[in-house]
Amino acid sequence: WRQFCRWPLAAAPMERSDYLPTARLHELAAQVDPKIRLEADAEQVLQDVADDFVENVAAFACQLATHRGSRTLEPKDVQLALEKLWDMRLPGVGDSSAEVRLIQRRPQGPTDAYKQRMMLVRKSQARTQ
Repeated sequence: WRQFCRWPLAAAPMERSDYLPTARLHELAAQVDPKIRLEADAEQVLQDVADDFVENVAAFACQLATHRGSRTLEPKDVQLALEKLWDMRLPGVGDSSAEVRLIQRRPQGPTDAYKQRMMLVRKSQARTQ
């Protein structure tokens, strides 16, 4: 987990299977259904999604570490990145630190457009009654 927060995206071209190799992808698919076959295009899409996910979380976690004034990426940075980007909490990641807290999203109220539509619906209902 601990490494300098320099994400070398342009340093070296990576293979598309760095994060989710084809063999591991087939193992995961077999766990769901042992008879399933994956087309090459489906494999590529899943590998692309996995690569994008890892790259986005890692890059944002590095930004968070830099923002808090550190050059070291810590589990709490990754956890916060997962919570903010994907609303995802991983049990056991960063739980031992007293600094890690649950991130609560502000409750979303109805939008103005929704309120206007509901007002029009109520007016329409009042006319028909």
